[in-house]
Parts: sequence; C-alpha cells; structure tokens
Amino acid sequence: MKTVIAITGMPGSGKSKLGEILQKNGIKRVGMGDAVRKEMRSKGMEITNVSLRKYALHIRKKFGNSYVLSLVNKDVKDILKTEDMVLLDGARNLSEINVLRRESYRTVIIALVADRMTRYIRIVNRGLSSDLKTFREFDWREAQELKFGVAEVIASADYYILNNSTVRRLKKDALKIIRDLPSKK
Repeated sequence: MKTVIAITGMPGSGKSKLGEILQKNGIKRVGMGDAVRKEMRSKGMEITNVSLRKYALHIRKKFGNSYVLSLVNKDVKDILKTEDMVLLDGARNLSEINVLRRESYRTVIIALVADRMTRYIRIVNRGLSSDLKTFREFDWREAQELKFGVAEVIASADYYILNNSTVRRLKKDALKIIRDLPSKK
C-alpha cells in the first residue's frame, strides 16, 4: 500500500530537519510551507513571519482547510507512481489528513514535540526571512498555527518524537519508526 508520512508539530519542533533526514535516507519530500511560499512569490508578495501566516490563514478561510494540500497533491501523486512512500512536511489540519485517507493512502502522522524555549531558540538561530525575531512574535505565531488546526493533527498522531535533544537522536528515533512501518498494515 502507498504510504504518506505526514509530519506535524509546532513551529521549531524540527519538521524541516526531520524532512531533511528522511530525504537523505531515500524518502522523497513534499513541503507544504514551500508551496505556500511559492504561491506568495508568484503573486509578488513579500514573505515575512507575519505575511506568511496571514496568507496561509486567508487561503484556508477562502478555499477551505485542505487548500494547501491541493497545492501539493499532484506532487504527492506523481511521487507515489514510482515510490511506495512519500513524506509530506507540514500537515496543519485534519482536513488535509482526511483528503489523503480518502485517496486510499496509508497515512501515518509523525508529530514532533519539543519544549517552547527550545523551539523558540531554534527558530531565532535559523534566521530565515519568514521567521520571527522576538518571543512576542513567537507567541503570535503559535496562536496562528493553532488556528490552522495543528493541535488536532498532533493529538491524532500515530507516532511522537520528543525532539529536545540532538539531530543525531532525532535521526535515530525517526529511522526506527520508518523501519517499523512496512510491517504495519
């Protein structure tokens, strides 16, 4: 059965890092946040912490909660034509998960969990233009993510990885989950 591994978690929990790790281990990755940024660029919009979240909320309100998935669904399907598994980086609500399940994919949710201060420090240190600069912005971003529905996806996860430690530990925990997947129906 074709499998979609949906990664979820709060900002700074390590979703992109996990995506990189699994991609280096042969699993093709589709980034949902990348699709939103691409759409914003195509419209000539500036991408900042605030504009990215506001635009993501706007398109979900206007087109439905699974709109961002519709931006990447063709990529997911194309990969699954030749691969048994694809990584969907950044699932934000259960509508997205339900669309995947209606497509008859085995959908496995991996939630990354890390404490707030660890996540804040990671975000500040990575220094992306769409990232925040202050703890107040961090609180605002968290509130936006919760509006998307990410808490329900985290609560519905099949696997949890506590990611307060090292990248090496994240890799070990993630690869154990992936190795165990083929035996699960």
